[in-house]
Amino acid sequence: MNPTQFKLIGILAFCLICIAAKENKVKNVLIIGDSISIGYTPFVEKALAPDIIVAHNPGNGGSTVRGVENIEKWLDNRQWDIILFNFGLHDLVHKDMENKYDVVNGKISVSLEEYRTNLETIVAKLRETTATLLFVTTTVVPENSAGRKVEDPAKYNAVALEVMKKNGIEVIDLFTASHAIHPQNSKPGNVHYTPEGYELLANQVIKAIKKSLGN
Repeated sequence: MNPTQFKLIGILAFCLICIAAKENKVKNVLIIGDSISIGYTPFVEKALAPDIIVAHNPGNGGSTVRGVENIEKWLDNRQWDIILFNFGLHDLVHKDMENKYDVVNGKISVSLEEYRTNLETIVAKLRETTATLLFVTTTVVPENSAGRKVEDPAKYNAVALEVMKKNGIEVIDLFTASHAIHPQNSKPGNVHYTPEGYELLANQVIKAIKKSLGN
């Protein structure tokens, strides 16, 4: 083997090592959302460790109003490979003058028009990053839920889907999945889930993350 051939083989080996290192690089995933996402995030984190590090925004993401106010802080100047985000349950909640949940006499927190505007603002900020964006649809509201109407998630999801389609953002449809998961994995009138329910929701999120990363 002459020196030139040896040098070429060395360069090729180095390139292969660099490619392998890049492929094995730990990925970073940020989940932005309310208490539903807080419930399923630990299951996502456990399933994807150690090659994928999963973080959730501090506390409850709340409505799109809170999202607009805090999105830059939640991004934390970090390099994210994937960002999952959801807003809805806190936008469609009805509250009275004392800020208590009241579906009869209360006023809806964020109108559909404001929800659209806020989502577009949040999406614009997220698109400034290099991350792959995944929007998670809002889960179901059961009958007799405090401060929320059964029909509202579909309305807010419809607006969100229009915004995501416009911006070319993939959607994880937890709304459809939650119709089957919620009845057996929640208390009557409660939008939240049992640990088993959150794990079932997490499975949908895990699949989407792996698909996005090509795994």
